[in-house]
Amino acid sequence: MRHKPVLHTDDRSVIGSNVIGKIGSTLFVLVLLTIVSFPVAGLELGNAQIDKLDNGLTVILLEDRNLPVVSVQMLYRVGARNEVTGLTGLAHFLEHMAFRSSESFPDTGLVSSIYAVGGEWHGYTWTDQTTYFSTAPKQYLDLLLRIETDRMSRLDIAPEFIEAERGAVLAEMHMYENDPVSMLIDALMFTSFLAHPYRNNTIGFESDIRNIEHADVVDFYRQHYHPGNAVIAIVGDFDTVDVLSQVRTYFNDIEGRPPTPLPHTIEPEQSGVRRVSISGSAGIRRFMIGYRAPSARHPDYAAFLVLQELLGGSSGASFLQNDWGTAIDDGSVLAGAADGVTTWFPPSAQNYIFAIGGVLPTGATEQDVESEIESRIARLRTSRLASTAIDNAVAGVLDELVYDVETTEDAAHQLAFFEGLGALDVLLTLPQRLQRVTAKDMRRVAATWLQPERRTIAWYAPRKNDPATAPAPVIEPARIELPPAAPPDTVPLPPPVVQTLAGGVPVIVQESDLSASAYLQIVVPGSNLVGTNLSRDEPVRGYMSLNYRLRPDRLAATVSQASQEIAMSRYLPTQSQTVSDDPAMLLERTFEEFMPRSGLAGRVAPALIVASGDFDAEETFALFAEQFGDVRPPQAPRYEAIQFERGERIVSVGRPVAQERLGYIVAAPGPGESSFDAWQMLLYVLSHGYEGRLGVEAISKRGLAYYIDSQYRSDGRNGWITLAIGVDPGKMEPLKALLASELLRLKSSPPTAAEVEEAKAHLIGRARSAAQSNAELAATLAQQWLYFGEPVSAAALAQRLSAVTPAEVAAAADAFGSGVTIVVGR
Repeated sequence: MRHKPVLHTDDRSVIGSNVIGKIGSTLFVLVLLTIVSFPVAGLELGNAQIDKLDNGLTVILLEDRNLPVVSVQMLYRVGARNEVTGLTGLAHFLEHMAFRSSESFPDTGLVSSIYAVGGEWHGYTWTDQTTYFSTAPKQYLDLLLRIETDRMSRLDIAPEFIEAERGAVLAEMHMYENDPVSMLIDALMFTSFLAHPYRNNTIGFESDIRNIEHADVVDFYRQHYHPGNAVIAIVGDFDTVDVLSQVRTYFNDIEGRPPTPLPHTIEPEQSGVRRVSISGSAGIRRFMIGYRAPSARHPDYAAFLVLQELLGGSSGASFLQNDWGTAIDDGSVLAGAADGVTTWFPPSAQNYIFAIGGVLPTGATEQDVESEIESRIARLRTSRLASTAIDNAVAGVLDELVYDVETTEDAAHQLAFFEGLGALDVLLTLPQRLQRVTAKDMRRVAATWLQPERRTIAWYAPRKNDPATAPAPVIEPARIELPPAAPPDTVPLPPPVVQTLAGGVPVIVQESDLSASAYLQIVVPGSNLVGTNLSRDEPVRGYMSLNYRLRPDRLAATVSQASQEIAMSRYLPTQSQTVSDDPAMLLERTFEEFMPRSGLAGRVAPALIVASGDFDAEETFALFAEQFGDVRPPQAPRYEAIQFERGERIVSVGRPVAQERLGYIVAAPGPGESSFDAWQMLLYVLSHGYEGRLGVEAISKRGLAYYIDSQYRSDGRNGWITLAIGVDPGKMEPLKALLASELLRLKSSPPTAAEVEEAKAHLIGRARSAAQSNAELAATLAQQWLYFGEPVSAAALAQRLSAVTPAEVAAAADAFGSGVTIVVGR
């Protein structure tokens, strides 16, 4: 990515251009979400044990024995801030190489071995750090530790790998160039920082990437990847004493050196407005206004989080909670100042950025927007806020801190991330720091950091002011003692409970105290609905849902709110199509043409209610009975499959694009068909994230693409397989030819018994370790119900998969290759 963390993940949920990374690929939503019978416990970061090995490696262990999973996060204190002119993007390039091969895990074994046991892996590069994280069933902790040991000291950075990886990195970079927000943030950061290397964009400049040499990567690796520059955080079902001994066994013999120091350059104080204007082919006028903002170690950090909540809304203290910004809340200071307003305040090791972004409203000028935002911020610098406003803002940030840590992976990330910033003590005492924030602090912090003459204003395609201000007062850090650690929670999570209300609506409740939060998902049929809180991220095609993230003590109020919002929802007579010339959206729209979805009419009513969280199941059922007990469920939508034959579809974008899109779609068995599981295994063999036969050839060996999004989709009756690949225009033809040859190879060289067994292990492992947060658990259960009419345990899935033979998988290959190839380009 560029000025987002470059995130690489198996889910392929890329965070952006300045954050850059890889993540192991979630194969398809159904099996990824298949999970029941998970034990769970509360994750309290303050219970973590922190040790430092003799070679300098920081080890953080948080034992939680209620989920049969373990998450490992390895962080290196090196990122874009450590790069020099001519070698920008080097940290990210090395991160790509670190997912390839090592002495003990050759041939992409650093990731394929995690896929093979049903785990997931992620990684990203950001300005302060490069990090690698993985989650797997608990019995594979030793595997994850061996991988990180090899990644630290025994990477195979072979000269012949450089060109293929260069191609993958450039493909990733061009993907971000289609996004005006990504380009805008690059321009903002490069203009805001004149001296400090925080101005570097994480993915680097294209000319630098094209000229990175093998020796550059090796030197960077040897300089920065060592125990003294690393933090490993491990969270999950293990014994702390035993795991610390394991870590010592694997890492003690690696030579230690002092950590990479922070840049010594201090950005000079900005004394006038800076402006930058860029243009591109996107037809929307966007802006970003940036202010210098306190680091996570700064005494003003907690107060600034509250200030962000007052201005628009908080996303907590997790770098991963938002993508280029958090959408503002209704009623906040910035509400209505422009269209699509967001705020962004990422935690950092040194003073970084607070950005307000949005879209120019119709009829407004750039000066209108800038003046409106400044006038609203000015009120915070001068007005005395009511204590209730501060209390509500603090409560809002405290809620987000809960949502920051809903899984073992979240916990490992936060522990390693803030230790890497040198601010773990701040994170662990953040609730107490927030509760000390006052109205006086708000005025002081707004006046210190959000002065108009210290703005950097970037327009996706074009200034003002300069008064002098008094120096900011020196604030001493608060001294807050950590509470004593509590013993691990060992109470297992019970299986989900299913009841049918009097009117016939099924309700599934999953008790889970892994996080002090809850999630409510109310599924309604149809895809042509309008209303409040309706999500188009359908659990199953042909359905939508009302989704609510909440604290458990607000469940009654939320259920009442949901009832009112369902009553106000309605079906549109026709489904509106979003107009876009973005290649990714055009490909998705073309997929839609092959997957039936018709509009519904009549009353809107729940087809299914799912709740997951830290509450009592019986009391929860009583709440649903009170609100929805007499409601009759609507009839399930039934769609007839569209018949289509093998061929090719060309879709024109109508303009030059940095990256085109190659797609493939084929009709697949529905969840109730006997060949359903065989097709899932065949998809795994062909493609899962960066791996599979196609992934290895296209990404690791040839550098034709950056990532392959492979999915199984269904409306509960019909099924489809889709592949979506970003590809640079000059590489479209060889990638298209490779896709065709790999589809043919599924038939000419059917999956081996070993490939089939690996696919089974992956699917079962994901069923045991994929869904942990309440949102994931609710989505899991909703999808299982709509597919199978009941929750499906990992044990039941394992039994079902055990009956599938390699011959059945091979038999699906001919039909699998009879789909439509889609080319989206100029």
